Amino acid sequence: MSEDVYHGDILTKELAEEEVKLELKIPENLYYFRGHFPSAPVLPGVTLTHWVMEYLAEYFDVDPDKFVGLSALKFQIIIRPNYEISLHLKRINSSKYSFSYSSVHGQHASGKVLFK
Repeated sequence: MSEDVYHGDILTKELAEEEVKLELKIPENLYYFRGHFPSAPVLPGVTLTHWVMEYLAEYFDVDPDKFVGLSALKFQIIIRPNYEISLHLKRINSSKYSFSYSSVHGQHASGKVLFK
């Protein structure tokens, strides 16, 4: 197996003023699959929320130090290696953003991120 990676590969991006849509390929050698679980790897929810924070900072210039909390957080369907998933980020207002992860398998996760 090749060296571990820490992000999915971005296949496509759609950037608009109030929203971002990313298509991600989740590689088999993703670091976060290690030990979670060896016989049936699952992408941890904490990784999904971490990626949301990174992409909000990158595409909306949000300051992660002003993070207040998450609301309406739902994890519906697990994500496995080699899935292609869509991440949709949307600005609700200057301190609130929504996110959702989906794929041909269905809705994987969604929620809202709050900032000061």
